[in-house]
Amino acid sequence: MDNNDFRAAAEQWLAGFDTQAHKAVGQLRESSDRLGTFARSRWDSAFAESSPKLSEETRRNASHARDVLSRWYVKGVEVSTTGADRAVDAFVGVARTAVSRAAEWRARRA
Repeated sequence: MDNNDFRAAAEQWLAGFDTQAHKAVGQLRESSDRLGTFARSRWDSAFAESSPKLSEETRRNASHARDVLSRWYVKGVEVSTTGADRAVDAFVGVARTAVSRAAEWRARRA
């Protein structure tokens, strides 16, 4: 395989990996949003059903717990997906540098 062929093939593969990995992270974000919406809906439904049987303090605590858990969930998804995006960027950056250096080394040896 010619040095230029190798470099072009590696760059093409890395570009595809970069695109698909970021797309997967985006889909994780979207799926997590849908799951969060579903969980909030189920919580609200259960809360509405049981609310008349609960004391005012218990209703207040349950409502506060829902808000806190929702914020933690959203923050967890944000941190995880941001970290995944950064990891993809770092991997692709390092791989591109490695391909470039390998191609340069091979060109000097030829």
